[in-house]
Amino acid sequence: MAACSSGSVSDDSASKQQPTADSSEVEAYEQNDTTLSGEQNNKEFVNKLDDEALASALRDGGHVIYIRHAKTNKDWGDQVSPELDLSDCSTQRRLSDEGKADAKQIGEGIKAAGIPVGDVISSDYCRAYNTADLAFGTYTKNSNLNFLPCVECTPKDYEEYAARVSPLLSAKPEAGKNTFLVGHDDPFQGVTMPVIPENGIYPAPMGVAYVAKPLGDGKFDLVAKILPNQWQTLAQN
Repeated sequence: MAACSSGSVSDDSASKQQPTADSSEVEAYEQNDTTLSGEQNNKEFVNKLDDEALASALRDGGHVIYIRHAKTNKDWGDQVSPELDLSDCSTQRRLSDEGKADAKQIGEGIKAAGIPVGDVISSDYCRAYNTADLAFGTYTKNSNLNFLPCVECTPKDYEEYAARVSPLLSAKPEAGKNTFLVGHDDPFQGVTMPVIPENGIYPAPMGVAYVAKPLGDGKFDLVAKILPNQWQTLAQN
């Protein structure tokens, strides 16, 4: 849910209109029925806690927060590029100046809100671990957060994403801490398909975060959605 004019994290006024190609935040090269449906689920998601309760819950720890990497320069499917080299950032999409600022804003807001940070886990892509580094100053990499080599992914691909990511989203953090995962759009859509019918959630815009309550054994409950500029709002509650 997008921030309302008051700056509140919560907003129950999500549009019910299906995104069009022109209005969608899904890049044209990856627009299809599945991603557009997932984007609509993203628009319609309603936080289960108000700002005060959410801030309190996060300060108590016990959550896993999945952050889609911050804004990049031109969006393109580098996961299927024959030039892709995960050890060479020049072969990948890179954070834009706005994305770098958003990543810092995320970290500053989390710190200002007094939200305890435990493990920070990133994909192997530069834009993900650079987001983690700018926000938290620390991270470890886990290839289970990486893309599969697909742009228009198949149901089997999304099932593979779910198998890879659900153990991370369902694992309970160290007592009093929160785990932060920094990854990408398609893996999150895949892992949420069993939870949000149908077609899961396509997380938009870049930098958006989803808060999950881990339940163990591959299961989790989605609690809230937070945009990069909304973390600071939680510091006021």
